[in-house]
Amino acid sequence: MASDSEIARIALECLDYTLLDEEATDEDVKAFIHRANTYSPAAVCVLPIHVRIARSLLDESILLASAAGLFPEPDGDINLRTEDVKFALSEGADEIDVVLDFNAMMEGREGDVRTSLNALIEAAGDAPVKVILETSCLDYTEMVDACRIALESGASFLKSSTGRRGGCTPLVAQVLAEAASEKNGIKLSGGIRTIEDVRTHIEAIEEIWPIEMCTPDRFRIGASSLLDAIVEHL
Repeated sequence: MASDSEIARIALECLDYTLLDEEATDEDVKAFIHRANTYSPAAVCVLPIHVRIARSLLDESILLASAAGLFPEPDGDINLRTEDVKFALSEGADEIDVVLDFNAMMEGREGDVRTSLNALIEAAGDAPVKVILETSCLDYTEMVDACRIALESGASFLKSSTGRRGGCTPLVAQVLAEAASEKNGIKLSGGIRTIEDVRTHIEAIEEIWPIEMCTPDRFRIGASSLLDAIVEHL
């Protein structure tokens, strides 16, 4: 069994350190990036409006992701959603997180889910896209189907939640890990705040996703407050 310090190390190496507050000021973003530069997570994740300032201050060794496509909404004018993705990339984002249309998923409108997701992923070009399934809103079958659609549409990562409508669970982690192919990754997000939370989720998937696979190219944890716990255990 891995020690707390080992779990903390993995968590930091795979952390998408997050600031997704529309009301965050430039000073808030500067303080956030300063903290990221101090501890070097895998990536930071910000809204498109904060990408430019984040890019100007972020160490080159840290990836810059943006929750775009009118995050955290799952739908809306697809032209506005794709333009939001393109804007984030034009400001300097390396990766894009977008929300799958889980409302359409719950209503059985798989074609609409595919159409919007294909457009968003196409707008991202060569940038890796993490598709947020909002698993807390889906039943088991819908969740499995959402994973399949996301991967068929070109998702780089399957991501559990926005954190606005519920969080990740060990069962969700298992479903995502089982669905991901050898070339795809998973991102666990929503409610993961402690080292014990990280351990619980890693242990839930260890038979499918051994701890050796928990590297930032395949495994991410999205969180805004987890860094405090990580630092305590390093």
